[in-house]
Amino acid sequence: MNATGNYATHEMDSCCQPNSTHLAYADALQVLDHCCRDVSPKIETIPLTAAVHRVLAQDVVLDRDEPPLARSAMDGFAVLNGDGVSPREIVAVNYAGDVGELILIPGQAIKVMTGASVPTNADAVVMVEHCQVQGAQLNIDAMPSKSNIRQVGELASRGAVAVKASQMIGGPELAALASCGVDAIDVYQRPRVAIISTGNEVVPYAGVVRSHQTRDSNRIMLEAQLTQYGARVISTQHVADDVELLSAAINSVMSLADLVVTVGGVSMGDKDYLPQVFKQLKVEQLFHKVAIRPAKPIWAGHHNQTMVIGLPGNPVSSFVGAVLFVRPIIDAWLGDFSRRTTPRLAIAGVQFQSKARHDFVVSCFDAESKIVPTHSSGSADWRSLATAQQLALIPPNSIISSDDLIEVIPV
Repeated sequence: MNATGNYATHEMDSCCQPNSTHLAYADALQVLDHCCRDVSPKIETIPLTAAVHRVLAQDVVLDRDEPPLARSAMDGFAVLNGDGVSPREIVAVNYAGDVGELILIPGQAIKVMTGASVPTNADAVVMVEHCQVQGAQLNIDAMPSKSNIRQVGELASRGAVAVKASQMIGGPELAALASCGVDAIDVYQRPRVAIISTGNEVVPYAGVVRSHQTRDSNRIMLEAQLTQYGARVISTQHVADDVELLSAAINSVMSLADLVVTVGGVSMGDKDYLPQVFKQLKVEQLFHKVAIRPAKPIWAGHHNQTMVIGLPGNPVSSFVGAVLFVRPIIDAWLGDFSRRTTPRLAIAGVQFQSKARHDFVVSCFDAESKIVPTHSSGSADWRSLATAQQLALIPPNSIISSDDLIEVIPV
C-alpha cells in the first residue's frame, strides 16, 4: 500500500496482468502477493493472557541465562568427582526453589531434587537409583558417565530469541513468553473482514426450509474459518440477488473493512450480479476465474485500501477458495503473506488424477497416515468438509499414484 493509501501498481508478466481470465493458481497467488506486498500491518500491545491465536510482531528474547544458575537434572546427590565411589557424609538437602548457595568439601554430598541448584563446585549428580543411604552416610554404586548438571546458560543465553516474530501464539508459545518474564507483547492487529452471502434461494440455517431453498451455512463456515485464520469479522449479512441491494450492502462495509468476502453470485448465471456490482462500485478487478477445481469462478479485486474476494456459492468451492486466496490476504495483514501458502509433502493413499486444471482435493489422513479424499460427490457436497484436514494438490494433467509423494496444504 503506498503513501496515498492505495495499493501500489507492480509490473507483472503478461500471464499475471489484471483482468486476464483463467489464471493458473500460482499466477493468481502472485497477483494477490503483489497487491499485498505493500500492506503495512498495524501493531498493538496486549496482555500476555489475551494473546492466544494472535501473531507476534516482534522477536522476544530471554531476559537472563537459562538456567540462570547450575541446576540438577534429576533427583540424586551432588558430589565431587574426585572422591570417586568412597562413602560420603550427607550434609544438606536442597529442594527446587531453595537458594542453596552451598559449597562441597571432599567427603561430602548434598541431596538435591530435580531443578534444585547445586553447590557451585559440584561436578556431578549421582541419580538416586545408584545410591544407598545409611543414616547420614552415602554409598555410591558407580559414578555417572555425565554430570547430570544443567550449567548456567546451557539451554540458552540472555538475549537469545525465544519466540520469533510472525509466530502464531498458542500454549507452548505462551509458556516461552512467560518464561521470559513478558506480561505484555506486541502483536499484529487482526484485519477487519466483512462477509456477505448472496442468493434468493438462501435462507437462515436455523429456520424453516422448503425443498427449493438452501440453508445459509457458508456464511457461518466462513466466519469460523476467517476467525481461525486470525481475522476479526466485523460484519456478516445475507443479501438477495438484487443489484441495488448488493451495491448498497458492499458499499456500506468497504470503508470499514480491510477485506470484504462475498459468497455466490460470481459465476455465469443470469443473477450472478457481483462482477457488475463490483465494477459499478469502482472495485478494480485483479482476476476473475482461476484454472483450478473447485472454486474456478473466484473473483479478486481491491478498492483503495480494501481487498475484495468473491467466492463461489457451492460450499466446497467456498471453503477451498477461502483456504487458497482469503487466508494469504489475512496473513499479509499479520506480517507474512506466504506463512501458510507453501505446500507440505505427504504420502498418497490412493491414486489422484487431474485434467487441464489444477485440482485441490479435500482430503484427510487414513489409518496409515496417508492422504485420501474425503467422501464427496462434488463441490455442492458439504458433507465432505466435516472431515477435511488437507487440500491435496494435483497439478494439471497429472496422475499421482498410491504411495507417491503428494503436496498438501493444511486447512
